[in-house]
Amino acid sequence: MHDFMNRFSILHRHSTIYLDRHLKMDGITGSQYTHILVICENPGVSQEDISDKLKIDKGSVARTVKQFEREGYITRLTSIEDKRQYRIYPTDKGKALYSKVHGIAIESENRLTKEFTDIEREILKNLLDKVMLNLE
Repeated sequence: MHDFMNRFSILHRHSTIYLDRHLKMDGITGSQYTHILVICENPGVSQEDISDKLKIDKGSVARTVKQFEREGYITRLTSIEDKRQYRIYPTDKGKALYSKVHGIAIESENRLTKEFTDIEREILKNLLDKVMLNLE
């Protein structure tokens, strides 16, 4: 009973610990690393778009964006289309962080799928995509 939920919980916990350990020096957490990935891969993204892409609370995104701005990883500019929205862009410091975070994320994925074949990785990705669709 609860086989999947227990496994998801363990995977999440271990992944977050791994990421926290490797990102500590940069002042971000394993929970925040996806934000810098989205921002750098989508320059000019809005906070709402980040929230939608990551499927997380808008308040959490707002707090992380403010922290990233304070630490010089991003700049926020008022949107030309909607003055109530900000467009978020990575700074050079943010781009350097992205490079590091991207590498750590790949290392983490490789660690999780160490003994998998390419086909098994693809199957796992597809199954996880199906699970995520079930949650929407």
